[in-house]
Formats: sequence, C-alpha cells, structure tokens
Amino acid sequence: MPEVRAIRSFSSPGYSFSDQSAPVSVESVLEFSKVLPALVAAQTDGALGTRTDADTGIVQLATGHGILTADVVDVYWVGGVRYGMNATVSSNDVTIDGGAGDNLPAQDFAIAAVVKQLDWEVNFDGDDAQIVGVFYRNPNDTGAKAHLDLVDTGSATIEEHDLVHETANGGLDHITNISAGDTNIYTGNRIEAGKVTHDSLFAGTVYVLVGLVAA
Repeated sequence: MPEVRAIRSFSSPGYSFSDQSAPVSVESVLEFSKVLPALVAAQTDGALGTRTDADTGIVQLATGHGILTADVVDVYWVGGVRYGMNATVSSNDVTIDGGAGDNLPAQDFAIAAVVKQLDWEVNFDGDDAQIVGVFYRNPNDTGAKAHLDLVDTGSATIEEHDLVHETANGGLDHITNISAGDTNIYTGNRIEAGKVTHDSLFAGTVYVLVGLVAA
C-alpha cells in the first residue's frame, strides 16, 4: 500500500524538533494539478469606486481587463478575497455582486485583481480521505495568493481554501491528516469540481493530493 506523510520540523543552534507522526497507509493516491495563467496588468490595477454593501460594488479597472458580463469572478485586495461573484461589465466598470468570503473593503480601496474563475476537474469522495494536502506554487511571485473552492455536483461548496505560495508564511497550512486525528473537512457530498483563481502576473500551479481508503 502506498504511504503519504506530512513532516514538520524546527531547528536552532543546539535544538531540533520534528513531528514524528506515522506515515499514512492508503489504498490509492489521487493527484490533481491546475496551471493558473498569468493575469494581464489591467486586471490588477483597480479600485472599488462604488461600495453598495458587503457583497455589491463597482470595480474600476483599466482598459484590456478582459472580464465579461456573466463571468463568475474572484476579487482580491490586501487583506481579503471574495469568491464566486457575478460580474456585469460596462466598459471598464465591473459591477460585482454576491459570492462568499470576506466582506468587500471600503469604497475607493485598491483592488489587487478581478479574476474569472477557472473550472478544474477535481473529483473524490472526502468521506474516504485519510490525508489531504492543498498547495499553491508560484516561485516567480512568492507574495501571490490563490483561492480554491471545492464544490459538489450542484456547485455547493464542500470546502474552500485561501492559499499562498508554498514557502510563504501559511503555505503548508492546508494539510489535513485525518488518520492522525484532524477533523475531516471534506465530508458530505462527493467533491466533483474545483473553482480556482490567483492574483498574479506570473503563472502558478495549485495542487490537491488525496490519500484514500476504500469506502
């Protein structure tokens, strides 16, 4: 049987500590990866010109942003991200509405990116998961952020993740070792897809690695 292991360690002069949790024996390992293309600069130079309420406003972007009416978008700013918002476009004014996540920031706050969600074929039954790792890799932009919404066949969220580059603070926070006692956050309906974005002018990759046992 294949084994999956999460190892954490800390060392300083004269001291060394490590997580010695046992390897997780699983019957199969599913590996999913999705390359996220570099954004265009016009998507990353905006401001919330109008804030109607916590989930409605108008973002003013630059010419060439590429967002279209009826796109479902994620909106990034320093300190937050709101995902799954409906976009209505009039030239460079992008009205955003709905979604989930953080409340929109104050009016006139700088918007880091407005990004159309990409569909990703991620398919597994979280009830059978023994260990799950979710990671974002962007070596050319280590300060970038990504967002992943794992959904069921009806597009209802099973679990969502705010991600940072693997070596950034928090980059390895999305490891769930159910076998070692972590709460299984992927239970419920089967995960059928991912909705994913990032806020970077450089291409990056999101990974979902799942160790499973048979139901």
